Order: sequence, then C-alpha cells, then structure tokens
Amino acid sequence: MKHITLILGFTVTLFGQRLETALDEKSGKPMLVGIAVRADIMKDSYGEWYALEYEDYEIDNDLVTASRDFLDSTEVQVFLGTWCEDSRREVPRFFKILDEMGWSENQLQMIMLDRNKTSGYGLEKDKNIHHVPTFVVYKKRQEIGRIVETPIETLEEDLFNILIGDPSTPNYAEWKPERK
Repeated sequence: MKHITLILGFTVTLFGQRLETALDEKSGKPMLVGIAVRADIMKDSYGEWYALEYEDYEIDNDLVTASRDFLDSTEVQVFLGTWCEDSRREVPRFFKILDEMGWSENQLQMIMLDRNKTSGYGLEKDKNIHHVPTFVVYKKRQEIGRIVETPIETLEEDLFNILIGDPSTPNYAEWKPERK
C-alpha cells in the first residue's frame, strides 16, 4: 500500500507541474499556460464559459456521424488561450463534436498558450501557431490539416473535410517550419 501511495504522490507532483496559472497583464485575470486536460478548463472561472458554449452549441449530427468512419489513427493537438474569446467559444464546441464522434481523450493533446503564443514546453515551436485556437489534425503522426481561429464553414464541416482529405479544403499543412 505504501508503494501505491508513493507512485500516486509522484504522479500528482509530476502532473501538477505541467500547467501553470499566470496573470494576463492585459486583462488582469488569470490564464492557464502549459499542457492541460479538459478538466482544467471545466473548473473555476474557465468552467463558466466552457459549460455555456458546450451546452448551447447545436452540432450537425449528419456530419458527426459521417466523420466517425475516418477517426482511425487520427490525433489532434489543440492550441488555445484562456484569455482569447475565440478559444473560449470554439474549444468547448469542438469538444462537444469530438464527444459525439466518440473520440478518445488519448487522441488529443491540449496546449495552453499565453498572449505570446508560448506554452513553456515548446510544443508550439515550429508549428506556425499565430492565432488561437488552432486545431491541428494528424493521421498516422502526419499533419493532414488544421482549423485556425474560426472555421471556414462550421467546425463539423471543416473537420470532416480534413478527415476525408478533401483537396478543396484549405490545408494549412503546406507551411514549412523556419530553419535556424
């Protein structure tokens, strides 16, 4: 039993260091920075906007159902700022869509950025993150598309078009990382 307690204590300490609360100098309000899980934005003042957007958003069930067939070997990185109005609107809606699709939390990584678009862990480095939220979709570890700031059509339609590899979908994966 002592062994389990030690492992749990280490795990809590390790995960406790992945996310920080910083003061947003522009608004004077707290913001999250680092690597997060969904539960981090479902509590405190973040939970208010999360719950409102999640509950009020009406998804397109036909597109969500059609998208389920294309989820195999697919992962998403979500870059967001708790200080950003677009993030506060689009991220809860995106999670509602993923929930309806049956998306596994293991297929998602959420990176919280400050106003300088940095997380403190460098996960945004060489990813061309210039607006938040940015949803980067990967298939077999290769980027196949992204939704930047707001969808072109709807979140469901943009995600569906990325998943099926629609060539007419604006694909932001064409950028080349800066070489140093």
